[in-house]
Amino acid sequence: MVDDLEDPHDSDIYAPPRDTSYKFIQLATVQGISRITLNRPPANVLSIDMMLDLNTAFESLEYQRDVKLVVLVGAGKYFSAGFELADHLGDRAYMMLEAFGRIFENLGKLDKPTLAVVGGPALGAGSLLAVGCDMVLAAQSAKFGHPEIKGGVFNTVAAALLPRLVGRKKALEMIMGGASLTAGDAERLGLVSRVCPDDKLEAEAGALIQRFQESSAPVVQLTRRAIVGGLDLSFTEALRHAEDVYLNQLMGTADAEEGLRAIMEKRRPAWKDR
Repeated sequence: MVDDLEDPHDSDIYAPPRDTSYKFIQLATVQGISRITLNRPPANVLSIDMMLDLNTAFESLEYQRDVKLVVLVGAGKYFSAGFELADHLGDRAYMMLEAFGRIFENLGKLDKPTLAVVGGPALGAGSLLAVGCDMVLAAQSAKFGHPEIKGGVFNTVAAALLPRLVGRKKALEMIMGGASLTAGDAERLGLVSRVCPDDKLEAEAGALIQRFQESSAPVVQLTRRAIVGGLDLSFTEALRHAEDVYLNQLMGTADAEEGLRAIMEKRRPAWKDR
């Protein structure tokens, strides 16, 4: 839902070449980094068609084993101002919720780390798309929030996800109060990994992305699998899950052996990404 929109202007942060197979996003993969750019001016409002683009992109990346990181950014001033208002009405409401819920199912099974780089407002469904990623890097001027209640509705993913991320009481305040959060507030709540000065966001994101470029694809994928697969388990079950991933999956990769040998031999590892 669009709330308190300002006049957007263009930004060149992470603008990969246009992929003509998508109408409202851009997808480019370079050196193991896949960048998905939300590209629906002026505020990257999430229409049903745009969410179908996102789901197609996530599903296309699921089996690309060389991808080390998936980065989400917004073209222009906004990350995303939320759902298309007209999609709340009539039969389109079901399609809207189904497409949005599928995004989070795809994010969960993607098996690759995800990073949202938020350089402007992320509201409603746009806020959830950002904080649903594994890591969130935000500009100091960015804001997050859930204004849907002002329009007589609520976001179903917010109702399910936010209590898990910030706890029941803060989630109720955010969803039912409809107030916006500063990037600093979002960081304190654990919704954002790190806040940067606006003019440092691109450099900070680039430095983080480079660390993933220098990593092994299967190692980062399996490390994420160990962490995420245990989130809803008891500690003992989560530990057993992590041990299973480590012993039966990670240690069967060439890169695990290469990484350990490189440390013992005091050299840089030569990853094979397998």
